[in-house]
Amino acid sequence: MKAQIVFITSLLALALFVSHVMTGCTTQREVAAPIKTTELPVFEGEQDKDHLELSVLFLLAEDGSIEDLKMVGTSGDAGWDSAAADSIKNWHFPPPSDSEKKWVRRTVRVEIIPAEILNIGELIFQDSNDADLIYSRLRAGASFERLVRETRQGNALASEGRFRADIETTEYPIEISLILIELEEGKFSRPVEMGGKFVIFKRYGDFLPGE
Repeated sequence: MKAQIVFITSLLALALFVSHVMTGCTTQREVAAPIKTTELPVFEGEQDKDHLELSVLFLLAEDGSIEDLKMVGTSGDAGWDSAAADSIKNWHFPPPSDSEKKWVRRTVRVEIIPAEILNIGELIFQDSNDADLIYSRLRAGASFERLVRETRQGNALASEGRFRADIETTEYPIEISLILIELEEGKFSRPVEMGGKFVIFKRYGDFLPGE
């Protein structure tokens, strides 16, 4: 079964409620959007789904962290639900204004994008200024393929250049995967930060340039 990329598009307030753990009273109160999220796992469920809506119930601590979480709704894939819950537990919200623990129910909308297998070229840089300079040269007509080969001679600004055949987009972080999927064949991307380095990608068609 082919894996699919997932990414969070929005958090929808749905039947929000707050329980004051100390007093036991329940009141209606808005909770701000999270200030930190983590990636959800790759979805390997039904191929015809284009999104999921997960209903989650979590205990929001005084510092905005999540102390406990329960999946109220389900994606239909118990393994994915469990992994998604583990990821969401690491989200962080602004501290509640009343500095009290509270139970919050939210619906998380998750878009599903089918993964693709692509032929990709990469120019990898240690410094963003070098990446920007080479990006300018590429826009002026410099050859991406020549720049990749020059990295092997040690006389290029890029620290590494390579061609990668039949790479599944799920191997990259979600934000990079989406860039590659949307990139037209024969086009190159702006420099993108990835793992502390800066990368310019080029998408190829059925065949990569010869080494």
